[in-house]
Amino acid sequence: MDKMKMMNKKILIGMVAGAALLGTGAGLMQAQASADEQEPSYSTPDHQGRPPRPVMNTDEMAKRIHETFGVDEAEVKAAIEANRDFRDIGQAAMLSKISGKSFKDVLGMKTEKNTWEDVGKSLGVTRDQVHEQMDDMMASRIEQKGNVDKDTALKLLRNGYRAQDIECAGLLAKKSGEDIQSVLDKKKINNRWSDVAEQLGVDWKSLRPQAGGPDKMGHGPQGGPPDGMMMVGPQNPDEG
Repeated sequence: MDKMKMMNKKILIGMVAGAALLGTGAGLMQAQASADEQEPSYSTPDHQGRPPRPVMNTDEMAKRIHETFGVDEAEVKAAIEANRDFRDIGQAAMLSKISGKSFKDVLGMKTEKNTWEDVGKSLGVTRDQVHEQMDDMMASRIEQKGNVDKDTALKLLRNGYRAQDIECAGLLAKKSGEDIQSVLDKKKINNRWSDVAEQLGVDWKSLRPQAGGPDKMGHGPQGGPPDGMMMVGPQNPDEG
């Protein structure tokens, strides 16, 4: 079980880290934080008492990467079974999606003598393309929560809002009947999402499971791109 837990964590980090290969160090840390946020629970409830979710096996991992990046599922499964580094799998999947080359061919371009940035340059992949794909992936994930449509999420991400704040604002907008932008405008550097909920007359405590738990990133700035350190905000949006 411990081996499978580590495998799940590495594959999910690899999947999202692939989106940050040409980004800054802060961007990579944000990608890893996002991956950790999506990491399944395993055999026991977590520290917040939430029930465990199923552990993914090799087939499920390959399917998830296929669905995320559109790469060949069999090729991904073969790479996993060959014990390729999961970070390499994530990088190859992202570059494959952007460049249009097969996952197998892109993965084969990575050797001990070069870096993934070298591979990206060889494929003609630009930093802007990587950032666009990263935003698209995050917008899709936000839409899956059911409170914000993908186009709106994508627009807000490109305007500099963090995914966690978009998700919280979307949930509060849905519960209060207000526009998501007006909800985002209520979030200041010196208040929390629980404070915004109180302003809107929404019971924040009843929403905590949907909002992600305690508000550790509750003091983040809004209205534009966060600074480098704020890119790596804690996962739980309701305490702090």
